[in-house]
Amino acid sequence: MKRNQKITIIGFITLLSFSLNAQVTLPYFTGFDNPSQQAGWTEYQKAEVTFCHWYMASNLGHGFAPSSGINAVDDWMVSPAFSIINGGKLDSIKYNFSGYSDPLIDDTIAIYLLNASQDPSLAISKHLLFDFRGNEYINDDTFHIKTNIILPASSGLSYLAIRYRNTDCSHNWLTVSFDNIAISGNSVGMDEFSNYGFKVNIYPNPIIDKLTIETNSKIMQNLEVYNLLGELVFRTNILNLKIIDVSGFPKGIYFLKLNNEKETLTRKFVKA
Repeated sequence: MKRNQKITIIGFITLLSFSLNAQVTLPYFTGFDNPSQQAGWTEYQKAEVTFCHWYMASNLGHGFAPSSGINAVDDWMVSPAFSIINGGKLDSIKYNFSGYSDPLIDDTIAIYLLNASQDPSLAISKHLLFDFRGNEYINDDTFHIKTNIILPASSGLSYLAIRYRNTDCSHNWLTVSFDNIAISGNSVGMDEFSNYGFKVNIYPNPIIDKLTIETNSKIMQNLEVYNLLGELVFRTNILNLKIIDVSGFPKGIYFLKLNNEKETLTRKFVKA
């Protein structure tokens, strides 16, 4: 085999390995608090690249460049890949706007769903999920939250993208922050399982008091429940616990994490 053929094959294997590692399973949560929660997020800058950019430090943020003479910046921050062939939801996203200005008519502060490529320029489609301009731009330096934004069913891989476009970054002072992003796919029940055949179903959902857990695993090592903020609200090491009482939980969206002797699965439920 010729040397350039070897390089091509090695490059393909490396690219394939990166693609597989970059994909996350749903439900997915990030608060950008550590390297594992920041992993896979990538910035794509389509204009000025010297001063303005996205940064990650306990949240995802973007600022302006005062008196720099910069005109338009168009920066995208894009999530790792995930699959929503049955559709899904952006369960929650927190946002904080604290600059001295509001978006102009040609500015953009928005959330998109990209399909087939993490690079917005190469994506087959860019579906606008939410536009923060106009009355939605609440400039009060306080975190607010959006919930239950529908993600349309998409073949192949999908990506959540946040776009910051500022047409006068030197004088139009827009500072934005995003945090606590939770994404889930529409469940297909007991047929949704892992590579090792570990199956989990929970019901009823939504739930008022007692949540029933149905699984094919003979050994359950522990069970944890997290809220949308990523906070642990319940944990037990009782083997094969099948029912948990959630009547004392505040209303909202939760994530149930179970693991057996081989792996971990996560399921979303709603406390009504």
